[in-house]
Amino acid sequence: MDKTKNIFFEEEEYYSQDNFNIKNEEDETLKVHRKKCEDLVNNLKTSLEQKDFNKFDDYFEPKSVLNRCNEEVIGRNLIKKYIEDIYNNEEIHLYNVRLLIDSRQRHVACEWITRRKDFSKQSENDTSLEQGMAAWYIKLSPNDYKIRTWYIWIDKAYIKIDSMDAPLPNEHWTPAPVQYYTRKDVSDIVRDKLEKFEKEDLDEWSSCLSDDLVICPPFNHVAGKNCCIDGAKLFFDNFEHTSISKIEQLYDETKPNWTTYLQIFSTTNRKTGQKGEDIDFVFNEILTGKIRYWRSYFNSTPKGGNQENTFKFFIQTLTQCIEKEDHKSHNRQHQKSSFIKDDLKTKQQQQQNTNQKIIGSGQN
Repeated sequence: MDKTKNIFFEEEEYYSQDNFNIKNEEDETLKVHRKKCEDLVNNLKTSLEQKDFNKFDDYFEPKSVLNRCNEEVIGRNLIKKYIEDIYNNEEIHLYNVRLLIDSRQRHVACEWITRRKDFSKQSENDTSLEQGMAAWYIKLSPNDYKIRTWYIWIDKAYIKIDSMDAPLPNEHWTPAPVQYYTRKDVSDIVRDKLEKFEKEDLDEWSSCLSDDLVICPPFNHVAGKNCCIDGAKLFFDNFEHTSISKIEQLYDETKPNWTTYLQIFSTTNRKTGQKGEDIDFVFNEILTGKIRYWRSYFNSTPKGGNQENTFKFFIQTLTQCIEKEDHKSHNRQHQKSSFIKDDLKTKQQQQQNTNQKIIGSGQN
């Protein structure tokens, strides 16, 4: 398939496209899978918000696995107790940003805006909440729709809001119309990007990124392609022997230009020789065969270990780049404002001089 060719279609028209051949019986089966996956996610969300953990028996396999921020819990009963202990003193509200479902694999990926209130730290009269983001990757049993594995990533960055009435944040970007790629196309595009990063080939790697790239490093930040390239260059200057193993990848048949994947990201610090490893979660939107949207979640310090930060280092450089760009923009705005003020002051002085001449002429 020619990945550079634009083949757009509106999402609501997806099922009417003969070219994409997801029709009739196969199409109906996928719809059933999607509905059951959506129900599972909504039920799990409701259980967390309402603290109704008894229903976990209906949602999880007996030997299911939870990995929350690199802390692993095995077994349905232990997962229930673990989650109950965490949220016992918390009020939590989840607002879905995006939901991707791989009906064939029965994998689900979702991203949330989170609002939390910690009663162990806040008084009852304090209405403020912490607003941030989190992501889930869920693998369901092939036999039914119970959870086999549940990954949770939590963005450590957050802001304070006054109350639940505060409006939800704007993402500061707009997804492109749906563009068609096969499961193999998407896998190849992602693998190509990862391999070029491993080779530290900055030019080749940056060619995998759209000129209109939107990258969200931590919560509440958006960066462009130039920041991303600067971040990669600084990373290559500080780290070597990078290896990226893609361990899971999701392909959503209804959003075939979107993908999410899990990666094991390991590298070695050039200065210290220390090796570090992360398990990261990535959302990508693909446009004309290139990465156009890139959102990453990472957990770089497992419980019981103090490993070298790896992918986190790269993300932090993007944040620093954003701050520099914001500072430059502020300076440009300040200079522009000063120029306008000086120009206005000059014109006012010229007008005043003209008025004085006119007055002097009248007196003569």
